[in-house]
Amino acid sequence: MPGDQVTVDQLCGKCGSRVSAFTVKKDNLMLTSREQIWCPSCGENTPEIRDISGRRESITREQSSYPKPEPASLPRKTSA
Repeated sequence: MPGDQVTVDQLCGKCGSRVSAFTVKKDNLMLTSREQIWCPSCGENTPEIRDISGRRESITREQSSYPKPEPASLPRKTSA
């Protein structure tokens, strides 16, 4: 079933570029890794970082929907 599948991005631990991706069942999902991955941008083996595909974009989209913060205004003193 496609709803049980998750796409995982494999990222370079040095420069953060996306090296590849794979699909795995949610039951078998494991984002921690001690493996090294070849990064063509860095030209060397670097620590592999795994992240769910689309997670960063989702976080950015969510944060941009928040209302913009406004500075608090203090009540003015009235003269008696």
